[in-house]
Amino acid sequence: MNSKQRDPVDLGMKIQVDATAMQKLWLWTGLAQGEVSALGLVDEIRNEDTGAIVTLKVTDFFLVKQTCSEADTDLDPEAIAQLMIELEASGIDTSRLRCWAHSHGSMGAFWSGTDNETIVGLANGEWLLSLVVDKKRETMMRLDQFHPVHLYLEDVVWEVSYPAVEGLEEQCRKEFKAKVTEGYQAIKLTKLSTTEELHRQEQLPQLGIMPDDLDEDLWWQGVDPDDLEEHQPF
Repeated sequence: MNSKQRDPVDLGMKIQVDATAMQKLWLWTGLAQGEVSALGLVDEIRNEDTGAIVTLKVTDFFLVKQTCSEADTDLDPEAIAQLMIELEASGIDTSRLRCWAHSHGSMGAFWSGTDNETIVGLANGEWLLSLVVDKKRETMMRLDQFHPVHLYLEDVVWEVSYPAVEGLEEQCRKEFKAKVTEGYQAIKLTKLSTTEELHRQEQLPQLGIMPDDLDEDLWWQGVDPDDLEEHQPF
């Protein structure tokens, strides 16, 4: 049976996962024999003028106590509660805990019935991001909205966010200027007379260009074949 063609939905806003957080998830995925889960903090980045959300960014993942198998990952409720207590003690708003990420081991990235139940169980009344990965580094991001009704998009566009390193851009700019010399030749496009073009056409086979390809060749040079002067009799 042929697999379904992937066509992730572009939400018109960015969904990002911090590079360090993603690396943690890949390491846990590699260590696990089967499935493994993590919970993630998400920042809502808004447009300053309109207040609309322009980016949902997962900034970190946390591993909590859990029981896992080849086809299941069961988070310990007490461990989740303890994580929330620790976050609050660190001054982190636990309402930002809005991402569930888990690995399917070697089974591929898709949403199982068990996954659907877990997502509903983690619902906080508003929305939740879910990320499923596997050992082959296949991924799928999902966005669930729980109010006023439960709606979800199971495959949305997302990206890894690489934080800017302070001073790196200026350093690269200076190094490039000091070490790289660039040279190029400007191509001057001129209007050809019909006589010049006929002479050129005689030379085309020697250049590996057949006369039938002449118009395409002219277009490639930026010359409109219709602009060539009318042929005058010799």
